[in-house]
Amino acid sequence: MKNYLKMIVLAFALVGCSRLISDLTVRPGKQFRLGGNQNGAFTMQLKNTGQVPVTVSEQPSYGEALVLGTFRPGQGKTVRFAAGSAALVDNATNKSARLTLVVTGDKELSMTEIDKQ
Repeated sequence: MKNYLKMIVLAFALVGCSRLISDLTVRPGKQFRLGGNQNGAFTMQLKNTGQVPVTVSEQPSYGEALVLGTFRPGQGKTVRFAAGSAALVDNATNKSARLTLVVTGDKELSMTEIDKQ
């Protein structure tokens, strides 16, 4: 797939103006960051639909990131993020990770993919 090498393979769809639904691919060795510096809180329902584990953390507007859990394929959880916090999805493997995300609350969220540190 020619577009595979783009930074993020991400498709957000606005559903009924109340939530965002995303099929997210995080490339090997990358970290996906959703939010940070937004005015309101948001909730992210995630499910690991891929074949590799991912680690999810909350990065508050101050201080260190807090690991919320590592999710194996098929696992999921609903997590609430405070105003100003970012959701971090880490893929430390050598294969692409896939997740389904449903986001409610503040949807004025930035999205970036960066090298995992």
